[in-house]
Amino acid sequence: MASGQIDEGTSPGELVRRRVREIRRQRRLNPTQAAEMFGDPAMSATVLMNIEAGRRQTGPTADELIRFAYILDVPPASLLTAENGKVQVAPGVMVDADRYRRWVVGQEALEGTDSSHYDAAAEPLRGEGHSAPTELREEFLTKAQVAFDAFFADSEEIRRNTRQQVQGVLDEVREAVTSGRDPAEIVAKIDGFLNLLQ
Repeated sequence: MASGQIDEGTSPGELVRRRVREIRRQRRLNPTQAAEMFGDPAMSATVLMNIEAGRRQTGPTADELIRFAYILDVPPASLLTAENGKVQVAPGVMVDADRYRRWVVGQEALEGTDSSHYDAAAEPLRGEGHSAPTELREEFLTKAQVAFDAFFADSEEIRRNTRQQVQGVLDEVREAVTSGRDPAEIVAKIDGFLNLLQ
């Protein structure tokens, strides 16, 4: 099974068990090491292996989920989410993995629930620096890229025009000097150019 993949209708408890086992193995921790890091005498290597295999009668508790996230150095939500498949959040309620992840992290209410209650409860999760929904972020980035492209195109045009103008001014001054004009006339011409810059 691919990393983070879940079967049709996987329960959240099964998902947590699979993710704990997957991440523990990625961290190259054997069950004994992980159980010792857990820091609770009730969590032995045997108990951990039974949890991961789904042999324990009860799934991981909320306390265990938080402790596993801590010892594995991952956000707790990463133990509750997967890359694809469906999750059964309630009897008869299946949600695809992406929507389930958005629901878990406080980004989107599920159909059949009161979104006003969800949004009010999710607000503290978002904090002041919460990120915009993906669609809005992508739209902003696209518009920002267009604006920057236009700015740099305009900047290049301005640079080209400025270069031509400076070259024209220097050509006129050179012509005045090489033609033997009166120095006062040359200074007046230079002063005229300087006045244009103010």
